[in-house]
Amino acid sequence: MKILLIIPRNRSYQIMPSLGLGYIASVLRTSGHEVKILHCLKEKFSFTDFSEYIKNNDFSVIGIQMFTFDITPVKKYLAIIKQLKPGAIAILGGPHPSGDPDGVLKTFPDADFAFRGEVEIGLPAFLREIIKARPNFPSVPNLIWRNRDKIEINPIEVVDNLDEIPFPAWDLMDPRTYPEAPHGGFFKSFPTAPIIITRGCPMQCTFCSGKSVTTKKIRARSAENVIAEIKLLKEAYGANDFLIEDENFTLHRGLVYEFCHKLLEEKLNITWSCPSGVRLDTLDLDMLRLMEKSGCYSLSVGIEFGSQRIHDLTKKHLTIATIKAKIALLAQTGIKVTGFFMFGIPGETKAEMLETIKLAKELNIQRAQFNNFMPLPGSQLYDQLKQQGLDAIDYDHFFVHDVGFVPEGLTRREIKNLQRRAYLEFYLRPKILIGALNEITSFKQFYRLMKRFFDALR
Repeated sequence: MKILLIIPRNRSYQIMPSLGLGYIASVLRTSGHEVKILHCLKEKFSFTDFSEYIKNNDFSVIGIQMFTFDITPVKKYLAIIKQLKPGAIAILGGPHPSGDPDGVLKTFPDADFAFRGEVEIGLPAFLREIIKARPNFPSVPNLIWRNRDKIEINPIEVVDNLDEIPFPAWDLMDPRTYPEAPHGGFFKSFPTAPIIITRGCPMQCTFCSGKSVTTKKIRARSAENVIAEIKLLKEAYGANDFLIEDENFTLHRGLVYEFCHKLLEEKLNITWSCPSGVRLDTLDLDMLRLMEKSGCYSLSVGIEFGSQRIHDLTKKHLTIATIKAKIALLAQTGIKVTGFFMFGIPGETKAEMLETIKLAKELNIQRAQFNNFMPLPGSQLYDQLKQQGLDAIDYDHFFVHDVGFVPEGLTRREIKNLQRRAYLEFYLRPKILIGALNEITSFKQFYRLMKRFFDALR
């Protein structure tokens, strides 16, 4: 079959290869399907451009990877598909369907099917079924489908051995063709290449929906498998800077050590970072020094709150004392640190948000990202709010630098003003500002960073 995989155009700063779609494309190719990936944000496709593309190309199946902030554009994409190519099967996948399996097909009546979680097993099985006279949809793992008037949600199945999945289809998303601003921020050299080493999260953070995609089951690629992909990306695409996108890489202490030692043994001379975040309580000085020696130059860490009460409320299982101690350890290395912070958790007060700003400025970190809380489908907080009614969620403003949810006792303006204050007070300090400017390597990068900074202040 001819299959199109789409990344919608949205407000995201992350114009990067999609590892999820890259893996899906590789798996589908092994089954003999012809696959294309259309990154609408990268290609700057308007809805008119998208309409022309759909009109001029024939696909049997069109899959859309979507986050919750994609709700409005995805409805438009589906309407265009149904108008211009009504015979094509439209499928939704990604974090939003994974977090809201009960509601996704109700929210998107133009979608024919959806998948939750990982789809390397389920999607090929689905494609084998739809060519049959009587498809056996109940047999397809992770599938969400309509059985007359009822929405059926099939059991989840995940890939146990990650080494068995072929590498992402890098020829469909050449790292050299993406902007010089991975994650909208800093890098060592271009092109950069994202990789993922582990899946699954055992943590209980109430604001996070990651488990709805990768489940609680922890799995990891072998160090040999990861090194082989790094060599491929280095030799075929000139990548020397690698972004480890895992949120739990340092949970796997033995794997981190093995990975670092192999990088040094192979003398690959690459640089790498963890921009999606690692847990501070997994770090120690021996590990950090080995990571730095093997090429690690930057870590993002989930600090989140300056209030211990909110840490406890959200089951982050992290103390302010631990945060300060681990940041002090990082300061003994040359690894630059980005702190992730959050405002607007239900029950949080303005005074507690001010504590977060105060802590961010006290810590010896080089960069900070201040996000406004979004009730992500699949998170515990979303489920709690769902029981109370979801009228408080504004999906048209569902973004980290917008205000998609206003907790009781605060206003939208107050939350946005606190976010502006946080960015200005953190970055408009000579040491931080000069340090950030010294990391900028090109005018393009400077432009993208300024655009992102001023977008946060809007």
